[in-house]
Amino acid sequence: MKTILTALAVIFIAVFALAPAANAAGLEPFGKIEISGGAEREERSSAGGRGTIEGLGVLPVFGNFGVQGTAHYVGGLGSRFGLSAGPLLGWDGGKVGAVVTYQHRTLRDNNFVHVIPSVALYLDQANLNLWYAQPISAAQRDGGHVQYGVNKLQATASYYPGSDWASFLRKDNVELTLGVQVNTFGGAGHEKLGGVGPVFGVSFLPMAGVAVNLVRGTIDNQSRYRVSSGLEFFSSRGSPTLKEVRRKYLEPNPDLPPSAGATPSTSGGEG
Repeated sequence: MKTILTALAVIFIAVFALAPAANAAGLEPFGKIEISGGAEREERSSAGGRGTIEGLGVLPVFGNFGVQGTAHYVGGLGSRFGLSAGPLLGWDGGKVGAVVTYQHRTLRDNNFVHVIPSVALYLDQANLNLWYAQPISAAQRDGGHVQYGVNKLQATASYYPGSDWASFLRKDNVELTLGVQVNTFGGAGHEKLGGVGPVFGVSFLPMAGVAVNLVRGTIDNQSRYRVSSGLEFFSSRGSPTLKEVRRKYLEPNPDLPPSAGATPSTSGGEG
């Protein structure tokens, strides 16, 4: 864990040092609402259907500096309500920032807080995203189990084909995402909650201001997963392509509602 955290620190220091030297790209006001449905399984929680609604906004403060925030609701196994906010810095080749997230879960009346630093690098036809979620809230104890916030490291690449595939699948409006995640590799509870696996997604923009997420998913080798499909509605200047839309804010986005996992307490009960 120390090696990974050191590597992340080096990356962020390098990005912040180089960003001012690059051509600063001014941030634009941006907003979107995402509605999705799918299935999920967390550690020692019942697998089943989940529905999510999430709002995201970017507010420029000055130049290439601004603030990004989200609000989300997840229903299906109890309810989850969450908020996040943090600073955002943009330049020609990417963005960097960090958010603090809060989530309340009604099922066990638990609260989790994560800090999530993130960086994105933009290539001609691809976006590279790297983020790390670190829980800073204490373990939540009730009855026969202990529930922990899950720390997660995720790296993804999103590719946007540079040619038209069909009349409604235009250049830069199809997104193919592939990556890897590492869950709970350190900290409290990691011996029982650790896991690694792929991240994948397929999306397209059939008309201005509306994106279709055919599938977005994460799976790890502990049989935990989150898979969904849905729609996104954007509010932005002009009629940007899907590639341009993704560059108006900073990931994580579909995986931002933070994960949690339960283990048996010392009394031997099950969560």
